[in-house]
Parts: sequence; C-alpha cells; structure tokens
Amino acid sequence: MNAVKFYALSITFFAVMLFAGCSTISVHQDYNPAYDFSKLKTYGFLPIPAEAGIDQLNAQRLGNAIEASLTKKGYALSTDKPDFGVALFFSSKTKTDITSYGYGYGYGHWGMGMGDVDVQQYDVGTLVIDFIDMEKQELIWRGSGQGILKENPSVEERTKNINKAVDMIIDQFPPEKAK
Repeated sequence: MNAVKFYALSITFFAVMLFAGCSTISVHQDYNPAYDFSKLKTYGFLPIPAEAGIDQLNAQRLGNAIEASLTKKGYALSTDKPDFGVALFFSSKTKTDITSYGYGYGYGHWGMGMGDVDVQQYDVGTLVIDFIDMEKQELIWRGSGQGILKENPSVEERTKNINKAVDMIIDQFPPEKAK
C-alpha cells in the first residue's frame, strides 16, 4: 500500500471515529468582522476533496445535519447561485496524558518512596465548517468543533453525534456582532 493510500485510509478511519462519540465538544469561530452577514439567504455545498478526511457516508450525514441546522436559521439550499458555499474538513491527532502520583519520606540521603505513572492515549478530532462568499470567492466564516473520539460507534451513535457537533458549530453563525 503506498503512502498516499495509507494516509487517505487513516484519515477516513479517524473521520469515522469523530462522528462516533464526542462526549464533550468545544466549538470556536472566526470571521471577517467587516462582512455584512445579513445579506446571506442561500447556501450550497462545495465539493469535498479527498484530502478533507471525510468519507462518502459521513459526508452525507454532515450534509443532512448542516442542511437541517441552516434551515432552522432561515437559510435555503440553492443549487443555482448560492450566496455562500459550505466547505468541510476533518483532522485528528493522538494525544497522551501522563499522570504520576506517589509518596515518599526520608531524612538526608536516606528515604523511601512509592509511586506510579498512568499513561493514556486518545484521539482528538476537529471538524471545520467554512462558509465562502461565492461572489468574491473568499472565506467569510469558519466554525470548528473539537472532541475526543470514540472507536466503533453504531450508525445511530455516529449520526446523533454528527448532528450534535454540527448544531453546536453552526449555533455560532451568524456571528453575534453581525446579527
């Protein structure tokens, strides 16, 4: 298996894990404060490149979740000439927590102690949702969500967690300053 295929399969594996079970998701946004978000009424989906780390099944789940979330906010899906485009990206990284604990006592050079070390590794996934002004072809808003990934979720868990993550990210849009 060549390196490109391995990389693509690895990212797809992690994408499946992200949508499996983020019990705690932290969300953030960045945006162009000079942009007039009130003029946006319609949106469309931009093609997802292979390097975005999202497989076809999760892309469909994400699309459904984004459509539901934006519809609740009053935006309409357009295949003709949308005001803004939706682009997606996923990444993951393995983190390690090391905790040491113990006790000891002694006097001078003499002493005695006991201790232990706990090492835990876990994967953290980040979903990024970008909104691009289609006329100017520039990024106007970026929302992201990050959470600890769970392995081997059921289809129902995966769908539920995608919906939750997308809702939390898109709840930030439009930015408070721009409302």
